[in-house]
Amino acid sequence: MKPCRSPAGCRRCHQEDFPKITGPTGYVEGAYQLRGHPRPTTPKWQQAGSWGVGDLIRAAVEKGAARIIIGLGGSATTDAGFGMAQALGAEFVAADGTLITKVCDIGSVASVCLDNVDVRLSAVKFVIASDVRNPLTGTQGAAEVYGPQKGLDESDVVEVDAAIEKFAEVVEQEVGEAGLADQPGAGAAGGLGFMAAALLKAEVRSGVDLVLDETSGERWLELADLLITGEGRIDAQTLSGKAPAGVAERARARQIPVVAVCGQHQLDGTSSSDIFDAIYSLTEYEADVNECIRNPLPILKRIGQDISVRHLA
Repeated sequence: MKPCRSPAGCRRCHQEDFPKITGPTGYVEGAYQLRGHPRPTTPKWQQAGSWGVGDLIRAAVEKGAARIIIGLGGSATTDAGFGMAQALGAEFVAADGTLITKVCDIGSVASVCLDNVDVRLSAVKFVIASDVRNPLTGTQGAAEVYGPQKGLDESDVVEVDAAIEKFAEVVEQEVGEAGLADQPGAGAAGGLGFMAAALLKAEVRSGVDLVLDETSGERWLELADLLITGEGRIDAQTLSGKAPAGVAERARARQIPVVAVCGQHQLDGTSSSDIFDAIYSLTEYEADVNECIRNPLPILKRIGQDISVRHLA
């Protein structure tokens, strides 16, 4: 296969840029493919696109995948899946009949041609793994919530949100399905969730639930006396479908106690006790955040000893 493209549209060839195939299932890691590469050498950061995910999907199909799971997480793009769709054969046309190929021009899309989309895609079952529940546009949309993390300033956010809203209306009209942009998860990975639903008819699933199901997580829980989970910072976002909360819910359903380990803990007592039996943060053992980052192992050993005494004795 050809090397996949970065968000800047550059071809590159790394082992991680090839889809993983296990039996009939292909795995496309969108969070890796759309990560923050050097910014495109154009005046607008809005030029970053999702072509690489489309390249990986096409490669997985060529390898015979009958089911493709696409993981959506952190991305450097806010293109509503424009690049992915292009890579799969979609053509976007302006009112004057010219083809639109640049992400920053998607607000000018007047029609969509799907005649050249790979026909094999219709025989593939697509599943999106994402814990993001944001819609595509609006105050909780991809540009407004996540755009500033990707280099968009305040004026950019307004411009991009308006452009992808107009773009989405055209796409929805073409595929004959209204309301896709408003669905939970449409704003995942800069709006890639929207295009996956529109073009690929993808099923959207919670990332943590999908991983647990795919890896026989329930079988491992049957053997557990205690579940230890965690992340860098446990806060209100943790409770919105992120991995620690997802595995904790399954464990608690089996009456298995759950403790979390994190760098920092910012949940109040009521919120944390609803899902975790205890939370251990490195900053409670070492107030100097830089020391926690620089030398975490001794602190984690102390936390492990306390967990052993308090929860496994």
